[in-house]
Amino acid sequence: MAQPPHYKIAFFDIDGTLADNELPQDLGIYARIPESARQALRKLKANGIEPVIATGRNYQAIHQLAEKLGVESVISSNGAHVVYQGKTLATHRLGADILTRIQQELTAQGLPYLVETPHQLYSSDLAALGNDGGITDILDLKNQEELPQDIIQVICHSGDASQIRLSLPEVKVEKVAPTVVDIHLAAISKATGIHDILAKMAITPAEALAFGDEENDFAMFETVGLPVAMGNAAPALKEKAGHITKKVGEHGIWEACVTLGLFEV
Repeated sequence: MAQPPHYKIAFFDIDGTLADNELPQDLGIYARIPESARQALRKLKANGIEPVIATGRNYQAIHQLAEKLGVESVISSNGAHVVYQGKTLATHRLGADILTRIQQELTAQGLPYLVETPHQLYSSDLAALGNDGGITDILDLKNQEELPQDIIQVICHSGDASQIRLSLPEVKVEKVAPTVVDIHLAAISKATGIHDILAKMAITPAEALAFGDEENDFAMFETVGLPVAMGNAAPALKEKAGHITKKVGEHGIWEACVTLGLFEV
């Protein structure tokens, strides 16, 4: 099948989309990405379609992964930090006042949390949260006399993430896993990160695809011309998809790219 000429960029979530969450987490992200998906990213790039990782994860956590995959553009922290072809395109900071109020409310609820910049994580409780997605060089928040200016997100873990609530209209509490929420500016999302990159490339949403599986991919799906849901995606996300492929571990990324004619086999 010939490549549809209008697709110039493809956005990929990581967990449950590129990486198979049915495999043991301690394998690490790269090892959980099927070889077929790695090849698909390379073939997309060779065919003139820019592959972009779009994730809720911190840039520090995934920039080396992106390099191993040959991906130069990354939307991280749910759109709060955007890198296009190796250069920072946008960083959306929480601001000191908002951060303080988030900390106060989480502390009042007895919830440990991580404070995130694009390149560093700080923990309110190292015993509870001293590791995040394989990142172990997390600093103790209590030892910091002054935090950096570029704090973009707060990550909170709880037994039931859906029960975490904040009374701050300036921020969004976004469930990204059964026990994890990301807290970032309400106006920021993977969709705003997509718009940042589309504007830089001077192309339209109709020329973009997005692959996802979880609730925090809704905004991304509503932004691109063709949203693709993995076979393991949340049912509500599948309802918004223009195409549904197989599960990650069943070579869903490769199959979708071939079925949609994004490259020739």
